[in-house]
Amino acid sequence: MTAAPKPELAADGIQELALTHARAQLTTLIEDARERDVMTALTVRGRRRICLVTPEFVEEALRLMGKRSD
Repeated sequence: MTAAPKPELAADGIQELALTHARAQLTTLIEDARERDVMTALTVRGRRRICLVTPEFVEEALRLMGKRSD
């Protein structure tokens, strides 16, 4: 059995991984976000479909967009 592919770092600093391979690595990808502030884009046919980020990242993004008041 071959090892699952590792995420690849894109030019913008976000690691990318095909969704089909991400399922088996989800715990590691979540820990990357939580412990190391690493964003992971999950891809389908090479196109980014969704990103794994921390709740703090989302809150800050919403605040900066003016969609949340603190």
